Amino acid sequence: MPEPRRAALYVDFDNVFSTLAALDEWAAWSFAANPGRWLDWLAEALPGGPRRLLVRRCYLNPAGWTEPEAGGGLARWLGQPRIYYSRFRGDFVRAGFTVVDCPRLARLKNAADIVMALDIADAIGHATRFEEFLILSGDSDFTPLLHRLREHDRRTLVITHDASALAFRAAADAVLPLGDFAEAALLPEPAGPVPALPAVSSGAHPPAATEPDAVADPGEPEAQRSTILAALRRMVAAAADPLHLPALGKRIHVECGGWVRRSRFGGAGTLAKLIEGAPDLMLEAGPGGGWLYDPRRHEPPALAQAETGNDPLSRALAELRPATAEGTELPRLGPEELEFVLDRLASLLPLPGGPGGAARAALVSEAIGAGFDVPARAVDVLVQWLLRARFDWQPAPEPADTAGRLRRAFYAALTRQATAAGLRLRPETLAALRDWIGLTARRSEEPAAELPPDTAPALTQAPAMPTSPVAADTIDP
Repeated sequence: MPEPRRAALYVDFDNVFSTLAALDEWAAWSFAANPGRWLDWLAEALPGGPRRLLVRRCYLNPAGWTEPEAGGGLARWLGQPRIYYSRFRGDFVRAGFTVVDCPRLARLKNAADIVMALDIADAIGHATRFEEFLILSGDSDFTPLLHRLREHDRRTLVITHDASALAFRAAADAVLPLGDFAEAALLPEPAGPVPALPAVSSGAHPPAATEPDAVADPGEPEAQRSTILAALRRMVAAAADPLHLPALGKRIHVECGGWVRRSRFGGAGTLAKLIEGAPDLMLEAGPGGGWLYDPRRHEPPALAQAETGNDPLSRALAELRPATAEGTELPRLGPEELEFVLDRLASLLPLPGGPGGAARAALVSEAIGAGFDVPARAVDVLVQWLLRARFDWQPAPEPADTAGRLRRAFYAALTRQATAAGLRLRPETLAALRDWIGLTARRSEEPAAELPPDTAPALTQAPAMPTSPVAADTIDP
């Protein structure tokens, strides 16, 4: 087997995604959501290999977006009018790319091409003599750069669209049309009961049907909605009191299966929207998402009642309520929604500060597309808590612990606020908060996070707590 060629890869994300979308929207989605798949193909299967892709850089406008074809399969699945490029940033990071943010500098232009050109020019003099440069872009402005690479005796492979300038194509040693690239490396075999959906492996994008369903997918949206509502009615009929909506969302996924989220609640978008059309079920707003009840059997849950519900999370939020009275509030998110938002915030790091308005709007759109009911206000509130915790957004820590840092920062901010308000949180309250935030073994195989020293007053009556105070530098993000 020949020695792998030392190679450097540069991806003009906005250019490639939009070009692929014009050819096949699902190919564009596969390119963006599962870069590891085509990365392996470039390294091992593309002629001229094998290659060691020593440099992997993706140039992306974090505020960029595109509109899927109205009425098309991707638009129906997403259930939203735009795809924000920022949603794919974490997928490229997990595939081993360095993602270079290239925000727009003018109304129609970002700096991706010039930043790419400067990086490639610098790589010519790198101590590692890269033998081959792979460029994914259809921008003919790179033509002089290809001439410079040839002068330095470096091989170049360009993956571009068929209509790119002839001078650009002639300057490369090899050209792979994007259509051929899509057919060979992007378009997957159908998976699961919905042949039109691509098999995407990223946990943040769940179109592939890989999990077993407790109830067979009825297929038609109307039948899906009827099946979900029937399950909800059974749960409400068996309950003596109103049911907390976030807990119901999790139960309905377990009872019916993964098709509930893949179908976005039978096309309704969210569980709350689905319930709105059911005359025998009533949804009332409240902490964490609201309460569902049968008006013929249950007393309407007043706000005070909702805060003192029977589930541990509701009791914990009620106990924490006095600490949030002065200009603060809690993010109205259930455990699954909170987990999703924290994970997606982690994928955006590093950042110069908290995520801006465009990034938060993109996160909300992504959450809705994944079947989560995430209000924009809830994301804003969560970010404010993280800022209050003095979370450091800039360093690029180990990816596996990035979400953990966010969780620990949020937990520390809540418990410090409680201590400052003079509250003595009970052990079961702290346990419920850790479970809500995702700091327990239920969501991770790691041990539960240690409590910050600020919460020590809350533990004076509970020496049997499973966690113990530790040094502040092990908690502070």
